Parts: sequence; structure tokens; C-alpha cells
Amino acid sequence: MNELRLIRLAIALGKHGNFARAAESLHLTQPSLTRGIAELERELGVPLFDRTRKGATPTAFGRVLLERGEAVLRSESSLRRDIQLLAGLESGSLAISAGPLPSETSVAVAIARVLRAHPRLKIQCHTTDPEVVVQDVLGERVDVGVAQVNEHAQEPRLVVERLSSLRIHVGCRPGHPLTREAKPNFAQLLDYPLASNVLRGASAAAASRRDGSLVTGRTDTPEFTPQVIVNTPAVARLIARGSDALVTGTASMLADDVAAGHIVLLDVDAPALRTTHGVMFLRERTLAPAVRVFIDALRQVEAEIRSAESSVSLGGPS
Repeated sequence: MNELRLIRLAIALGKHGNFARAAESLHLTQPSLTRGIAELERELGVPLFDRTRKGATPTAFGRVLLERGEAVLRSESSLRRDIQLLAGLESGSLAISAGPLPSETSVAVAIARVLRAHPRLKIQCHTTDPEVVVQDVLGERVDVGVAQVNEHAQEPRLVVERLSSLRIHVGCRPGHPLTREAKPNFAQLLDYPLASNVLRGASAAAASRRDGSLVTGRTDTPEFTPQVIVNTPAVARLIARGSDALVTGTASMLADDVAAGHIVLLDVDAPALRTTHGVMFLRERTLAPAVRVFIDALRQVEAEIRSAESSVSLGGPS
């Protein structure tokens, strides 16, 4: 690597045109820089700089070195990054905070793909409210967050990349009274309980209003009542499969139950609301290799989910 060090010295001298300023920029003494340039000239067997009282000017040989040397240093820097990336993925770790919607869909699939490629990577992922995801990232308790993009994510310290805007559906069991309606309205939905996932510490009333607004696209809707409270979307779907309770979710969250004939998606007579979620990390923090690989996998999975959304079929009278 001594040759690279000498090339760096020559590039600095070519940039500043003066031994004293070049040495200062490299945090070297001027004699050290002078010896380095002389050593490089001896190794190459040609003069690289014309020395004058005013400074140093590259010779024809020096100009070639400066031009080619920049490319050599860029290549060396890229090589170092690639090696560090591999080393980080072989022995690194990744901490993720995710909201309930992406946690069950894109995040889980992205983690699986990362682990297939890098099985030695240590990954921790916990599901929490979107507001807590933001605080986890800001407090540096995790490397990256994935959650609904709302007013809580409008934080100057955060970089937020929007990933998907997905429609929220209402589902029920086959044969449910609402399946006899071509387009049930929101008032008809209120006659049935909603199996809603509420994370520990969250407000059930707030979740109820949340689910109402997700269906109608309005914030002034009454709550779904009575309320069936569970802490995971999977349990909510199981309850809906065996009762007249309703369940909400994106098409990908409900896809397996719909394909198996356990759940039917209702064509609700209300403006369809699309929930937007994204990935977020601290602006001032350099992304570790594992974080970059995870985000790349997440982007790919989200693209596949968006593509699958177009093939969703809604139920009608049965």
C-alpha cells in the first residue's frame, strides 16, 4: 500500500501546487512530503514536478500520474468498501423497529431474504406503534425503522423514504350477512364487531377511530362497536373466520385467508383509503452494510406487493 500513499502525496501536491500547503492538508511535515515525492520519482524513474520558488508544477509525466492516480484511489476506495460490506454482513448485527402492518408483510419477507444471503447476520426486530418506531430511531435504539408515514415522521433528523401506498380492505367470513350486499356502507359495518389489533399500551378507542378512518378515508367517523381487542393481526383474522366480526388489512395481509376461502374482501361504499409507510433512519448516521442490504431487500419486496395489489378481487352478493 506504500505506492498508494505516495500517489496520495503527489495528488495533494498537484492540487495545491505548493509543498507547504500540500503537507498541511495531509497533516504531514514539509520534509516528509518532499521525501515522499522524491521516492515516487525514483521508483518511476521520471520527474513528476518542476520545482520553482513559487511552488511545484506537474510535468507531462506528473499530469498523467495525477489523472490516472485519481482513478486508482477511487478503485481502491471502492475495494475497501466492498470488503467492509462483506465483513459487516458476515459478523454484523441489525436492529429493526417496525409498525404492525409492514412487520407482518414486507419486513418479514425482507428479513428472510437477507438471512438467506447472509446467514451469520444477527437480526432483532420488534413490532410497535408507528409513533414508537420514530422514537426508537431518534433514540438510536435501533438501526432502522419501518412504519406508517404520518405527522410523527416529519422530524428533521430523519431520512424517510416512502415505500408503498396500499389500500386498506375490510374482510369477513364467507356467508357473512354483509356478503349479501353489493356495496355495504359504513353504517352497516357498525352493526358488527371489529377484530382489531391493538399493541400493548395503545388506546383501544384510538385504534377504533383509526380503523374507522382507514375504511372511510375520514377522521370524523364513529367508532366500530363493539370492539374485539387482540394484539396481533393473525389472531384478528382467526376471530373473523369463525364469527361475524370484521377485520381490516392490506391485500397482502389478507391474501392467504382469501386464497384459502376463509375470508372475503368487502367492496365497501366509502372512499378507499391508502395507508403509506416507509423506511426511516437518522440523517447524521452512516448506514451500516447490514442496514443498506436490508433496505434494498425491503424495496424489492414492496415493489412485489404493489404489483400484487392490482389482482385483488372484492366480494359481492353470495
